Amino acid sequence: MKNLLKIGTVSWIHFENPKKQELIEISEKYDLHEIIIDDILDYGVQDKIDTYDNHIFMVFHFPKYDEKNKRYISNEFSIILGKNFIITITTEKTNHISKIREEYIEETQDLEYPEKYKISPYYILYKIIDIMYDKSIKLLSKNSKDIIGLEEKIFSNNGLNKKLLEDIMIKRRNIVFLKYIFLPQNELITEIQKTIEKFFDGQLDLYFEDLLYKLDKIENQISSLTKDLSSLNETYNSLMNVKLNSMLGVLTLLTIIIGSMTLIAGIYGMNVSLPFENSKYAFFIIMGLMIAISLMLYLLFKKKGWFE
Repeated sequence: MKNLLKIGTVSWIHFENPKKQELIEISEKYDLHEIIIDDILDYGVQDKIDTYDNHIFMVFHFPKYDEKNKRYISNEFSIILGKNFIITITTEKTNHISKIREEYIEETQDLEYPEKYKISPYYILYKIIDIMYDKSIKLLSKNSKDIIGLEEKIFSNNGLNKKLLEDIMIKRRNIVFLKYIFLPQNELITEIQKTIEKFFDGQLDLYFEDLLYKLDKIENQISSLTKDLSSLNETYNSLMNVKLNSMLGVLTLLTIIIGSMTLIAGIYGMNVSLPFENSKYAFFIIMGLMIAISLMLYLLFKKKGWFE
């Protein structure tokens, strides 16, 4: 699906999961290198920047949450910059491009004489990355709140269960994926900043420094969440071990009690003369003896802290 926006002399063309023929047509119109088309169609290309005579090609990846499978997937952004055009291509459907366009139009129209560098594909590139980073920061803040919720569940009465462990593992997998997404971008942003200086003399340095600051914030958040989840997993395992030991203690006590009862019953089942065997209260005496031994064993194990 193709979408065109024109602001001043700048054209912004956006595609969502385009067909090969659409890419060939746009390539011919803007005289793009043929390798670019191959890279766009080859989904899964790593973050990169390639510089050509009259345009720049770059690939970014941003996370998109798959609600059905409770995991993040990679939305690949392929971006081509020329003197008076920017082409953006995403592999997944996203509403953020529309939001970025609305903000950009509002920003440039609010100014009677907008700065020259703002009516440029390079500033649009900044706006795209900036809004995607803001979205990612909010996303990580939500993950932080989710982890607090998981921690509260762990210490609740019925918190230790398979569902909770599954939630922790899903969260860990997602954070590892986010780390994989953002790890290469620091180097990429720095390289873009240097490359744009060769094509454009506008005042964009401060803007790209701001992107590096936000990226650093994202990386710190991911690092913090990774540590929090590791601690959470260790806490879960420790509490589960305590619970398991308590259950084993109960099972051990039951085994000993049943063994004691079996021993007494076995002794009185022997064909030999035994105390109380001719008494009319023999059954009650034996049962009382079994209960007394069971109670003594229970109190002994409780004193030793088996049930704490």
